[in-house]
Amino acid sequence: MDDIARPPTPARKMTRASLGWRTATVAGVVLAIGLCLFLIIYASSGFLLLFAGILFAVFLDAFTTGLGRLMPIPRGFRLAISCLLTSAAVIGFVTSVGVTAVSQTPDLIRTLEREIRGIEQMLQEYNVVDVVTAEITDQDGDEDGNGNGETSTRSNGIADWLPDPSGLFGQVRAAFATTFGVIGNIGVILVVGVFLAAQPQLYRDGAVRLVSIESRPRFAEVLDEIGVTLRFWLIGQFVTMSIIGVVVYAALAAVGMPGAILLGLTAGVLNFIPVLGPILAGIPIILVAMSQDWWVVGYALGVYCVVQFLEGNILTPLIQRQAVSLPPALIMASLVIMGLLFGFVGIMLATPFAAVLMVLVKRLYIEDVLGDRAG
Repeated sequence: MDDIARPPTPARKMTRASLGWRTATVAGVVLAIGLCLFLIIYASSGFLLLFAGILFAVFLDAFTTGLGRLMPIPRGFRLAISCLLTSAAVIGFVTSVGVTAVSQTPDLIRTLEREIRGIEQMLQEYNVVDVVTAEITDQDGDEDGNGNGETSTRSNGIADWLPDPSGLFGQVRAAFATTFGVIGNIGVILVVGVFLAAQPQLYRDGAVRLVSIESRPRFAEVLDEIGVTLRFWLIGQFVTMSIIGVVVYAALAAVGMPGAILLGLTAGVLNFIPVLGPILAGIPIILVAMSQDWWVVGYALGVYCVVQFLEGNILTPLIQRQAVSLPPALIMASLVIMGLLFGFVGIMLATPFAAVLMVLVKRLYIEDVLGDRAG
């Protein structure tokens, strides 16, 4: 009688049911994450426009809230004043600094081209370019089946430097499409930002209602923390960019550097991209300094190093202390991933996106799922 198989007990049935339910839940979560990633990548332009609109809404909300401390008037009026002041500031900046920067652009481009050609000639003197060209020629010759390393493509003289007449109108259409596409994207960002900033509580409460009732207080708390993080990050970035742009311009203009205002503007704007932006901003500064004298090169390099030291060790820690602290490795990983998925626009938005993701992981996963609230 002991060898007869006994029917499963209710405890075993409960264990099997629980295991099956957990397996199905995990599979559903993985499938949902994969579907979300597919939709984000497939509709990357819309996703980036929406996130950029949220950032603009955070900026307008911070501006409107700040005006509320000075002018106790309804929020709608304060938002309108914020939009007008922002527009006036942009127009004033473009008409003053922008016009001067545009006028300096041709001379700066010629200087950069001249210095790049000088570097190429120097490399040719040391046979660096010839060796690389020979290797490329040999590879092309092997691919074409020519044993002597000769390429099958021959120069057609000046015709190689002229555009294809059949593709001229296609390039014009592409230029117009790109221009109107950029204008349309900016318009979408502005509209989304204004609408979100007009009634932030409405959209925040709507997002909170998408989760279960018992989870709504915690989710609302996390959304508020994300808003505060993005607000302080934007304010800190704006202040840091302004200080770096002004300091670089003043330091370069003091020694008569050509295009100092454009180089300062470039340094300030590219500082929006952490790690990679300062490196890109330093390249034209060094190239333009090489057109002057070697002591100017040393001076420009010293200014660049001092500015980056102050930005990394004083400005950013002091200004961004209210925002989330992102490790450098996480910033680089976000730049690489967002750049591969979404291109240059993804690189520009990588840091705020990583800040939002870090808040979500810290609050909803580490604290709520794992139960680690020590940090």
